[in-house]
Amino acid sequence: MLSNERHSIILDELNKYKSITIQQISERLDVSESTVRRDLAELDAQGQLTKVHGGAVLKNATQISTKDATVGIRKE
Repeated sequence: MLSNERHSIILDELNKYKSITIQQISERLDVSESTVRRDLAELDAQGQLTKVHGGAVLKNATQISTKDATVGIRKE
């Protein structure tokens, strides 16, 4: 499968689910996780998604937070 095809599928999955993991895409595309990481890095550099630890989210995904709650909030 060509990289353009993989990129298209990755972006389709992101539009559908708002976030994806490297493992999910690796299984979906039947490629190595290294290949997925390279694809995500390239798409991130192009501004088409936001690469996060372990996967990616939509570029303007405001409902997804990668920050932990403060200690006070977690204690409650």
